[in-house]
Amino acid sequence: MKAIRKISFILIILFTFSFTTAFTTKNADEFIKWIDCKVPYEILLAAYEYDKEFNKSEEVEFDFIKALAYLATKNGNNFRIQRDKNELKELVAKLKNGKRIDDFYGENKYYKYYVEGYTGIFAEFIGSFKNADGEIVYGLKNFHPFPKGFWYNHYDDFGVSRSYGYTRKHLGHDLMGSIGTPLVAIESGTITELGWNRMGGWHLTIRSHDKKRGYYYAHLRKGKPFVKGLKIGDVVEAGQVVGYLGVTGYSYKIDSNMTCSPHLHLGMQLIFNESQVKGASEIWIDMYQISKFLSHNRVQVEKDGEEYKRVV
Repeated sequence: MKAIRKISFILIILFTFSFTTAFTTKNADEFIKWIDCKVPYEILLAAYEYDKEFNKSEEVEFDFIKALAYLATKNGNNFRIQRDKNELKELVAKLKNGKRIDDFYGENKYYKYYVEGYTGIFAEFIGSFKNADGEIVYGLKNFHPFPKGFWYNHYDDFGVSRSYGYTRKHLGHDLMGSIGTPLVAIESGTITELGWNRMGGWHLTIRSHDKKRGYYYAHLRKGKPFVKGLKIGDVVEAGQVVGYLGVTGYSYKIDSNMTCSPHLHLGMQLIFNESQVKGASEIWIDMYQISKFLSHNRVQVEKDGEEYKRVV
């Protein structure tokens, strides 16, 4: 009898342990595995203008991220510019009548998914900050990587085929420019990568303070890719010059140029779990529309000796 009780006790312990482990594993695995950002620039801008307009309103609770999630849920992530501008206008009218955005799709799983996903992308794009006069203002906090006065052109090249090394999709956004163009931090964060790899040449990564975003800058300038003294672990501020545009990469030989036009390969990696930092589970999003949105906030820089620095 004692032996049976002992065996039963052991089985209960093993069952409890197995159940707890399975439950814990299930919860640990509940994070976003992939998200597409298909929001057109025009809709980003329209939602941003509403967000600024009602920032201090006590009557209308407008939220940039939730408004985008509302549209994605309502329209099945199939955005149409004029239709969705009208949808935003109608949403604002409903909010003026006392509704909240959560009232429409608050319990919808897709709405929750888009809120979390868009928060991962845009969490630090808009908010309060101190301007050059020391005043607290509200608006777009993040910057376009190209400062004022420096030309660039671009098109939506996310997902197009690449063949160097192996056949793969292009998981970044190329912005053509001139060699030596200073490049600034889009968002404040920490330098987590800085150096050479055969695909991206001279490159660096800025990890946002909330650790949800990694901004990848590749193909930086031969001979002088980074601002002097920049190193892994450094904290940089949005708008701070971090490197210089070039055309390096596609070579095992360090400090080699490619045979193509100078450009910045810009990538945004989303990280909802640390397992997504490296490997097959990485999430990269299309930066084309976001880059157009950021073009409304380009920082001014000036030459200071051999380096460029932000003019505050």
